[in-house]
Amino acid sequence: MHPMHVMDHPETFDEVIARGFHPEPSMRHDDHARPAEPSAPETLAPPLTRAQTTVTRSAASSFPAELQTAFKNAVTKLVQDGTYLQLIRHHMDMRHNMHGSMGEIGLYRFLAWHRRYLVEFERNLTRVDKVLRPTAPKPVSVPYWRWQDPFPTWLNGFLPAKDPSGGGTPPARKNAAPPAKASANDIDVIVNHFQIQHTGLPGENDYVRFTYGVEGWGQRADGSSLPGHNHGHSWVGGIMNNTSTSPTDPVFWLHHAEVDRLWAIFRKANPTPAPPLTGRNRVMDPWAESYDQLLDPGTLGYAYDSLSL
Repeated sequence: MHPMHVMDHPETFDEVIARGFHPEPSMRHDDHARPAEPSAPETLAPPLTRAQTTVTRSAASSFPAELQTAFKNAVTKLVQDGTYLQLIRHHMDMRHNMHGSMGEIGLYRFLAWHRRYLVEFERNLTRVDKVLRPTAPKPVSVPYWRWQDPFPTWLNGFLPAKDPSGGGTPPARKNAAPPAKASANDIDVIVNHFQIQHTGLPGENDYVRFTYGVEGWGQRADGSSLPGHNHGHSWVGGIMNNTSTSPTDPVFWLHHAEVDRLWAIFRKANPTPAPPLTGRNRVMDPWAESYDQLLDPGTLGYAYDSLSL
C-alpha cells in the first residue's frame, strides 16, 4: 500500500483541474519510509488467471442494442450481488495512489492501475453475463467512449448503484461544458504530439509526457489547457465528478476504456518508454500484478476493434 494523507485531496475533478498538477503532494513515496508489506486492511489479491477467451471492446456509439441491454443487465446484477460496491471501494481507497492529483507517483501509476481495475470489472461483467445469457455466442465486454463522440444515449438515466458515501441516489449527470471534453484535435495532440508536454519532473520521458496529457494536465500548442481524462469526468458531472466514488456511474468504465485504448495506440507506436517506478510502487495494489505484467491486453483477455483515433 501507499500511505498518504487525504485531508487536502480534491473531492471533485473540477477541483483537480483548477489546482493543476503538483508533483509534491501531502504524502510520502519514500520506499524506505514504508513497511515491507502492504498494510491492513487489504492484502494483495491473487494474480490473474490467464483468460480462456479474448473479448473485443468496441465503440459505444456502435454498440448493438442487444449488447447495450446485456451490459446494463450485467451491471445491475453486479450491483444487486454486492460486487459493484466492492469495485467502487477499491477506487475510494486513496492508498492505491493511482491519480496524478496525488503527485508524481500517482501520475506514473495512473494507466497501469486503471487497466488492471478495468480488467477486474470486465471479468466480473462477463461472469454474470454468462449466467444471464447462457446461450449467447460470446459474453458482453466493456465498450469504449470516444471523447469526441456525444455521451452514449443508451446510458441515459442508467445509474443503478447507490452513492457509497451516503447510500442515496447519485446526483444527476450534467453532460455539458464547462469544461469541454477533448475534441478530435485534442486527442491527436495527446497521442501524436505528446513531445510538446513539459511536466518538469526529473523522470520525464515520452511515457510521462503522454500520461501527463491523457490524464488531463497538458497544454495545447497555443498554451491553452488540453482536455483529457479529468475533463471527461467533470463534463459528465454528477457522481462521475467525484474523484473517489466516480465508478458508481457505469460510464466510468467506458471512459476508462478509452483512456486504455489511447494508451494501447500510443504503445503501438512507442513501445519502449516506461514510467520511472521502482520497488512496491511498480505493483498495482490491491492486485498482485506489476506494471510490466499489464502491458499486453491480449494476455489480460481483451482486444480493441480499432487502434485508430
